Amino acid sequence: MKQLIFLYSLLSILISCKTIEPVVPETQLEEVPQISHRESTLSLPIKIDLQPYLTLTEKSLPKTFTGKEENCEGVSYSYKFTREPIQFSGKGEFLSYDVDGKYLLYLNYCPDCTTLFDSKGTCVIPRIYASCGVGEPMRRVSVAYTTKFKISPDFKFKTTTELTKFQTIDPCEITVFNYNATDKLRKEVTTVLNDLEKVIDEQIASINIRSDIEEVWKMLASPTSLGKYGYFTAYPKAVSLSDIRFDKKVAYVDLSLTFTPQISTHKPEMVVPKLPNLGEHKAHKGFNIDVDIVAGYDSLSSILTSELKGKSVTIKNNEVIFTGIQIQGAASKQLNLKVDFEGKRQGTLYLVGTPVFDSTAQKIYFPDLTFDLKTKDALLKSAKWMFNTKITNMMREFAIFDLTPHLEELKTMVQKEMNRELTEGVKLNGTVKDLKLVGIYPQLNQLIIRVNSTGDLKLSM
Repeated sequence: MKQLIFLYSLLSILISCKTIEPVVPETQLEEVPQISHRESTLSLPIKIDLQPYLTLTEKSLPKTFTGKEENCEGVSYSYKFTREPIQFSGKGEFLSYDVDGKYLLYLNYCPDCTTLFDSKGTCVIPRIYASCGVGEPMRRVSVAYTTKFKISPDFKFKTTTELTKFQTIDPCEITVFNYNATDKLRKEVTTVLNDLEKVIDEQIASINIRSDIEEVWKMLASPTSLGKYGYFTAYPKAVSLSDIRFDKKVAYVDLSLTFTPQISTHKPEMVVPKLPNLGEHKAHKGFNIDVDIVAGYDSLSSILTSELKGKSVTIKNNEVIFTGIQIQGAASKQLNLKVDFEGKRQGTLYLVGTPVFDSTAQKIYFPDLTFDLKTKDALLKSAKWMFNTKITNMMREFAIFDLTPHLEELKTMVQKEMNRELTEGVKLNGTVKDLKLVGIYPQLNQLIIRVNSTGDLKLSM
């Protein structure tokens, strides 16, 4: 009899120490909705400092103009026109050039001419000579041009320049033979200045904005490291430009980009598509981007383990100590959680729950976290006392991911990348206004977290 009692007691002890190892739950994937249905847009205001180009234009234009007309009979003249530095100023869609100049004029007058002795003619009466701006301050004149700009689909400036003003501040009137030379000077100098319109247009057309935009295009197509969050790639698709606007010596134009951004844990192969011609421009403000962040279950498991390891719960005078937790794939829209424990009993529990995101608190949690069916079956057969809501309640309490600090860190890193010099003389400045969670999609080895980002971005060159 004593032997039977001893054997029964021994079996009870062995059963009570048995490790609980339920069957691993099956995994089943949910298809992740693609974001191609909503292309992200970026409106990039570009600020162009025209001073270097205007300085080049100023240097390329001649500063002195001369001309003459010789007649046997009537008035003959020669002139010299010298311009001051061009004053450039833009307003709206026009760029204006104001030029102050000075001129001097030599004239002579022959009332009667004969070709009897010379085929070129000989003045039969002594010529009368006069001048303006000679031996005295040169006479003043004011000239103005206006240029209207357009940008062609191949990124070239198309300009139309017109001479809009020719004002003689100090007229040249020769009273000795009753001759007003101002009109003659206006005609001659205007002809020369009109030729300068072509030179101005050629200088402006040489401004190369395509290469600068190609730098932006290449940057967007290049993977950008975001540290532990992986790599950001924009994958640009289309580009357009607004009409150009001027404010003094600065030009403004809005660059609109269409792209499909992604964040991946591994560095993708860099493929830079050819910069397409400009498309039809549609006004956008700032940027509004949907980005998928790939979070590996290993990293998420580490976060949960650090929160849960060493925590315990007492059930019917039996202590259950949790030693680790792992996220193991997805079943439909639910995640499988593997929980290791020790105490009176030791082993593994499997729980399933649907990850839900709180858009206000920016947290992911599992409100329906419960024992997997096969774990329930194992507990009911070997440790019924553990089939208790205290365990699932504790799991729900600790299985919460507060994404706020991670989103703030990501926001800081993105903003740092948005404020830098792309190439010499080309600077990017931006601000991320908002970065928020908008969706989660469980996968076999990772959780896809979809975030939306809004902000402003500017380019100066």
